[in-house]
Amino acid sequence: MKSQLKIKSVYLLLIILLFPWGCKKEDDTNKPVVEAQIIVSPDDIKLNDTDTGSVFISIQPSSEFTWNIASKPDWLEINPSSGTIDNSIVELELIPNTTGLRVGKIFGEIEIITNGAGKGEISVELSVDAHPIASVTPAQISFSETETDKNIIISNTGSGFLNWELQSLPSWLSVDLQGGILYEGEQTKIIVYAHRSGLDIGTLTGQAVLVSNSEEGDINIDLSLVVPANAIMTLSEPILNYGYFENSQTFTVKNEGNIDFDWNLDNSSNSYISASPNSGTLTKGDSTVVTLTLDRTNLSSQTYDAEININNSKGQSKFLPVQIKHYEEEKWLINGRVIDAEYDRNNDVIIVVSESPNELRKFNPSNNSMETLVLSSPPTCVSVGLDGNYAAVGHNGSLSHINLSTMKVEDRFAVTTDAFDIILAPNNWAYVFPRKEQWEKIRCINLSNGVETLHTGGSIREETKVKLHPSGDYIYGADNGVSPSDFEKYNIGNGTAEYLYDSPYHGDFAFSGDIWISDDGNRLFAKSRNVFNASTTKATDMTYSGNLAGEGSIATLDFSTAAQRVYAVFTTGNTWEKTPGNIIRKYETNFLAFQGIIELPGFLIPDGTGGGNFYDSEGHFGFFNSNGTKYFVVSKIKEGSGAQNEWAIITVDVE
Repeated sequence: MKSQLKIKSVYLLLIILLFPWGCKKEDDTNKPVVEAQIIVSPDDIKLNDTDTGSVFISIQPSSEFTWNIASKPDWLEINPSSGTIDNSIVELELIPNTTGLRVGKIFGEIEIITNGAGKGEISVELSVDAHPIASVTPAQISFSETETDKNIIISNTGSGFLNWELQSLPSWLSVDLQGGILYEGEQTKIIVYAHRSGLDIGTLTGQAVLVSNSEEGDINIDLSLVVPANAIMTLSEPILNYGYFENSQTFTVKNEGNIDFDWNLDNSSNSYISASPNSGTLTKGDSTVVTLTLDRTNLSSQTYDAEININNSKGQSKFLPVQIKHYEEEKWLINGRVIDAEYDRNNDVIIVVSESPNELRKFNPSNNSMETLVLSSPPTCVSVGLDGNYAAVGHNGSLSHINLSTMKVEDRFAVTTDAFDIILAPNNWAYVFPRKEQWEKIRCINLSNGVETLHTGGSIREETKVKLHPSGDYIYGADNGVSPSDFEKYNIGNGTAEYLYDSPYHGDFAFSGDIWISDDGNRLFAKSRNVFNASTTKATDMTYSGNLAGEGSIATLDFSTAAQRVYAVFTTGNTWEKTPGNIIRKYETNFLAFQGIIELPGFLIPDGTGGGNFYDSEGHFGFFNSNGTKYFVVSKIKEGSGAQNEWAIITVDVE
């Protein structure tokens, strides 16, 4: 009897050893200190009068304390009854003394106290004059060739507690309950499962033993299992998932039965998936690895759900689901960090200046061709002439005059400022607007000789953003760093710029620091989304004429008379961290009525595991082509993605 209880005590000891408080790691130093506590296991004991039981005590977290038995039933002896415990586990032996006790069940409590780790309590139930008797029904279990599970009943037909455990089960059987305790008259149902996988054809026999404290001893249970000819085909994977950047996956076909079979893979409905091998023969216990390879050539951007059918010569089929994530890159990815961009409607090309590398690039979106010119110093801004033949690139302390036909720098002139914005005018002059020094002068560069003059009239503010009027006679500017913001106009008809006047408003309407001009020259669009008239008459010039509906400020805008559309990207974010959004907003040109939105495609960045994460685009520069059928957006991946300088040109059909 005692030996059976010891088996259970070892199991309880393992539970204590695995208790999480006992697993202290070196990096736990920053965690809060846990108060020491005595742990007792088990805390509920059932004994027959002939039993000897065990209780295990420990301190968690490990530390040294003294302990003693504060109270116990008179009919129970506990050894030892006191002591010191540190990082060890102490076993207490429980020996009942039934002298003078009545027959039946008796209950008691054990209390163990420590000098700082709390106390432990144990409930004890003692059966006096116990005579447990075990029975098993049926005493013999036979599995026919089609049966997979059977029930047996284990009962305590005697008195007291029956401690039982099923032992010596053959490997081809398992049970849902291995052992337990039964009160007198109590019974429990055990499910016995048969496992034929990998077994040879025939009949297997064996014997299990019900080991218990029954007065009639252990009980042998005869077992038999009929193993018929059986083909068992299994697949190693429940599903195959292809990430955006994965083109090959494997799975294993295995024969876990006891007869050979031929197998084949049916993939006729999925032309973009090929298998190798796609058929074969598997003997008992054999397996083969199948590789499925994708051909993404004709796939579009979506998630595909497919299914592979594997059949064998014994009439069995397995269906393997396959999910494929595919993204067809429609953006034109470009390297470097884009600094500025303009569009040449004469030749339908995008002119971009970038850092890392320092280059001027000419992109032709109609055929995805690019021409590159290396710049000798980092660019800060660019302007394309009205005829599309030349560009002026601003630098810190200089400008480059570039022939866009030959993609060569024809002249490089010193400029007495760090160029924030620049205009290349049809009069063969370039106008450079300073980045700093607060109140400043426009640097006017005669490109025929490189002579620099300063504009006449009132001063301008640093970081003024400017656009050339389509007539080529004027420049309009939007100031920054002053309140209220404003528009200004400069005459360039005489070469050196002349400050003419600002808008007639002083805080009546927001301008907010940037400007765009309609291609017919009649409207001025402010970053604030307010719209103003452009006129050669001062009384009507820069007068308010409406606004673009929406939220945020304008990040980029273009106006196409040919398309009769205004397309704009607004900023998103809070007041201090506004960035260009990923939505193109459409307006008609007559009354600026809102016509809907177009969402820019995002950027797919690999996650390192074959999949990827999508990040929104930021539309920084947008341009219509000459006939108004396409809108091009020079876009950047949204900040916070972790990607470095991911830029692209996105082409949108004009609606």
